[in-house]
Amino acid sequence: MKTRMLVVLTLVILGLVSCKKSSSSDEPVNTFEGGKLFKSPSGSFYIAQLKGTFHQMGRQYGLLLKQPLGDFYKEAIVDFLIGEKGIKYEDLVTSGRKYYNTFPQIFKDYLDGIAETSGLTSDQTYIMSASFLMIYSTGCSSLSAWGDYTSDHSVVAGRNLDLVSANLRLFSKYFHIVVWNPTGYPASVANIDFIGSVFYQTSFNNKGIFLELQNGQASDTTTVMARENTNNILLESLFSNISSDEVDRWFNTTLPQAGLIMNASFPDHATIYEWATYRVVLRQAQGLISASNDFIDPSWHNYPIIFSDSTNQGIGYTYTRRTNLIKLGELNKGNITPQKMMEIFDLTIPQGGATFPEGGPVKTIYSVVVQPSQLKIWLKVREYSGWEEIDLKNYFGN
Repeated sequence: MKTRMLVVLTLVILGLVSCKKSSSSDEPVNTFEGGKLFKSPSGSFYIAQLKGTFHQMGRQYGLLLKQPLGDFYKEAIVDFLIGEKGIKYEDLVTSGRKYYNTFPQIFKDYLDGIAETSGLTSDQTYIMSASFLMIYSTGCSSLSAWGDYTSDHSVVAGRNLDLVSANLRLFSKYFHIVVWNPTGYPASVANIDFIGSVFYQTSFNNKGIFLELQNGQASDTTTVMARENTNNILLESLFSNISSDEVDRWFNTTLPQAGLIMNASFPDHATIYEWATYRVVLRQAQGLISASNDFIDPSWHNYPIIFSDSTNQGIGYTYTRRTNLIKLGELNKGNITPQKMMEIFDLTIPQGGATFPEGGPVKTIYSVVVQPSQLKIWLKVREYSGWEEIDLKNYFGN
């Protein structure tokens, strides 16, 4: 979603290689105060497993990732934003503090804990926390299948995150997964993010709820900056919402700062929330559902349904991406597995898929496939890695 904040760090990408499996027997590369740091099976990226209060988890995180945090700060903030882009440090501090003040208290506690052990000052920590604030998602596509469409009737979901930026792939080695196991909350949460960043785009909790965000501002152009930061409250909600009914109630009682389209996938079904600044519509289907970047429920009387991309190139082939995914889902009905979903999301738009081909202004940054019933994810970073399987059961609740 758009942001008026100055910090426009490029977003890091998933560092993943081939479909290797993460094992609970893997030895951590570092431990501190109950937190553990692992490398993915390929060694491409870190997985931080944290537990305790949010302040305690922040302290764990800061020490466990002290070296890469310092390296990333130098490369991304000092060398790139300040050195190459000419942004003043004082302006970054102002933006970092403003972003810090938008956080719920749990994330303020977490960031303050990081500052205690990471070697970064509080202001540097706040700047790093805003490092995902590109954010204007030109693309993003999702497909969820279940019931008669999957080989075992459980949900398999996939998503692409697409953005416009030539700088997004500069910092791929700093992408990671952080897994919070907080004291006093019913759910643990895994978030796909930059090292040092606290920003929601793609998250999964240990109750089998996968929630990912797609831009919907082509259909709702309003921005209500006075509201709470939508990304922050979405991330916070995953610690408390442990059923599809609770997720549904949350969306029906919460409004975003700007129009969004949310894919919510559960172990046995999936739904799409077309989430405007004044209303939410729950879009449902029987076994197969897809979304891109426009509202398509017929109840949106004041928004035209986009039936062709010929006059709507500005929203990144939203009709083509969505309908291509539905066609592929129908073509593979009854045979969709995580492997098949990965194959679907490897197809580019010219090949009949939803992934942006290389060479154009819009880039598919990363792809994720999830199997909520098994608490497994498969991650791929474009132009950086292949698919890699991560069994989140190994990191939740320990």
